[in-house]
Amino acid sequence: MRIADWFINNAGWIRFTIWLAFVLIVIWLDIYLYIHYPKIVGPEVFTGVLIAVVTIAPFLYRRIVDVPILRIEVPEENVVRKPEFITYPPPCLCPAQQPQQTQQQVPAQLIGYLRLRVRNTGLAAAEKCVFQVRIARWPSNCPINCHAPSDEYVDWQDVTWAGWEPRILIRPNDVRYANIAIMPLNVNKQACFHITQWNLENQCGSQCGPIIAWVAKRDVFDPRSGCTARLQDGLVPGEYRIDAQVTCRNGQRREGMRLRVYQDWNVTDITTA
Repeated sequence: MRIADWFINNAGWIRFTIWLAFVLIVIWLDIYLYIHYPKIVGPEVFTGVLIAVVTIAPFLYRRIVDVPILRIEVPEENVVRKPEFITYPPPCLCPAQQPQQTQQQVPAQLIGYLRLRVRNTGLAAAEKCVFQVRIARWPSNCPINCHAPSDEYVDWQDVTWAGWEPRILIRPNDVRYANIAIMPLNVNKQACFHITQWNLENQCGSQCGPIIAWVAKRDVFDPRSGCTARLQDGLVPGEYRIDAQVTCRNGQRREGMRLRVYQDWNVTDITTA
């Protein structure tokens, strides 16, 4: 393990050590001056310093030490960064497009999930955490203001945690995963979109390419119940600049990322900016 990684993974204990050392040094210095320089540091000054330490130390502890320290990371190579799941019935079809077959006859859909992880290296749990993303820059091959097919991701959008909980608790030294992008992997890579306008009524579809993936919003896709038929913002092939942030009741962290989306699932990936 590198020295920098050790400092990152033990950030909470390092803050505690600094806080404790500061308190002990101030108390020791107060006692030392009182003993050796009684004319300068009399009983009033000595007592006042101790009262100040007792008053300020708990405040500093609550604000600096007893807090979560969050990090947004790309999973390491030895972790399954892009897991694949088989969902049933196929979420890639809107309800109006579903074949008139029984559930047992409907083929399963293979879905790939692109994930980031959140690590808490602090000494306090992060409570009621949500993960959000927004697109800061679309692929360079798309014309200016040619979003796919809307611009809803200009603003922050909640994405789902692995396990599909809306809010989670991240305990100290815990790691949780957030689903960022979802991509159908079957031959028919068609997501649940109203894309007639995107493909036929403007030049965006022809210049930017087809919509092949989407951001993992709870109201857009849930593997337990399929997709919802509403206008959705999709992802076309190319490189995106996205902002990712985890927001908790008692903490927050934000990072810039590069998201590469391509028809080849092995090329689709996410890295730090």
